[in-house]
Amino acid sequence: MPNKLRVSKRTQQIFATVGKKNNLQPFALAKIALALSINRGPLSEDDYTTDNDGQELNRQTIFGDHDLIFKCLIMMDAGRSLTEDEYFPKTVKAHLDRGARLLENEDRYTKNLYMGLCNLEKAV
Repeated sequence: MPNKLRVSKRTQQIFATVGKKNNLQPFALAKIALALSINRGPLSEDDYTTDNDGQELNRQTIFGDHDLIFKCLIMMDAGRSLTEDEYFPKTVKAHLDRGARLLENEDRYTKNLYMGLCNLEKAV
């Protein structure tokens, strides 16, 4: 069972830019990206087709003590049970890469990322 994954080069760049601008570390950015992606809805086939040229993240870094919670949320989003091999790293990586792009948009189009994330549902 793998405990590490490599995000795309684009995700690494987004995490570096957004992290520096907002003083956030990769562990926080990963959780925010996952939440944004899960909130967006089920993944498409295109979401699984990204490179593996970015930063390597440890499973513990991504989830902390919340691995089971994220697994349940991702399975609810997928609408089915996922095997461990489907869940990590495949589906988690797809959500991280899609979520990083969503995070970049939130950071780009809001004056204050924290307030933008807190009011995300109100803006929809």
